[in-house]
This record gives sequence, C-alpha cells and structure tokens, in this order.
Amino acid sequence: MVELNQLVLELESNLKSEGVKKEWKERRSSWVSDVAASVNLTYLSELLVELESNLQGKSVDIQWGERRNRWVEECLAASIVQEVSSLLLELETNINSEAMADEWQQNREKWVQQMHKFKE
Repeated sequence: MVELNQLVLELESNLKSEGVKKEWKERRSSWVSDVAASVNLTYLSELLVELESNLQGKSVDIQWGERRNRWVEECLAASIVQEVSSLLLELETNINSEAMADEWQQNREKWVQQMHKFKE
C-alpha cells in the first residue's frame, strides 16, 4: 500500500500550480501528510477524490465531465488495491498534459509501469 501512496503523491507533485484550484495550496501540505500516512484504502480513495475535485476544469479532458460522477462513486466504493490503482491511472489519463510538469512525460512511462504491477 505504501507504494500506491507514493504513486498518488508522485502524480500530485507533478501537477502545475495553475492546474489546481487556489484552495488547494492551503490544503496541500496536510493532504500530502494524510496520503503518506494512510494505511487504509478507503481513506486513500477519499483523498484521491479530494485531489480530483481540486483540479481546475481546464486541467481535465472534456469527456471527463461525463465520467466523473461514476468515477467518484467507484473511488468511494473501492475496497481493493487493484480498484484504487485502476482509478488513479484513469484519472491520470484524463488530466491534460498542459496541467502537468514538463518532466512528467519523461517519468510517466515508469509511473504507468508501476501502476500496472497492482493489476497482477
């Protein structure tokens, strides 16, 4: 589970500041601490939903709006690491590259490979 927490943090740390809402800047440090300390998948899923809800609308693909409510429901119902990792990967796939740090594209392939380990 610690590895999954780290992957959540890695994704968040690669978001550009203009890709997230202003309120996120106040919450971010305690959110990072919460993710790092989480040993509960349900809580980690809630934190993932919180991250997503703090993304600027322009930071996600246009079709995300159609999927978002169901994605949130699935996150809040997720109970196994494979579900949470799959939902995290889906979120990342729907974040526009302009909202991510320039170096993300170089690091993304390794990150995705690590995500796929959870499906095995």
